Amino acid sequence: MKTFKENIVVGRPFVNHVDQNLKPTLEANEFLKRAYVRYYTNNDNIVNYGFYKLMGYQYDLKPYLKKYLYKMYGNWQEAYAPNKTLLRAVIYGTITNIIEI
Repeated sequence: MKTFKENIVVGRPFVNHVDQNLKPTLEANEFLKRAYVRYYTNNDNIVNYGFYKLMGYQYDLKPYLKKYLYKMYGNWQEAYAPNKTLLRAVIYGTITNIIEI
């Protein structure tokens, strides 16, 4: 996992109608510390795949997140989160077990 000192994430375009040469940046430090829970609950891509989409650009946050396996209602599921506490905060339901991969 990368440290917060290397906190610039470059956006990659995933649609044709945005400027393909523009490389917008996102500060991972600010994203993970202040707005994580709000974006995490509204965007399943962060939970399932570890990236965030904004206005035609995709930001890969996997280097800043940990991969967890959690058991809920007898089924195992994978998720990305910075820590177990925030994972429990955004997953609705009773989580019986969490394992870091």
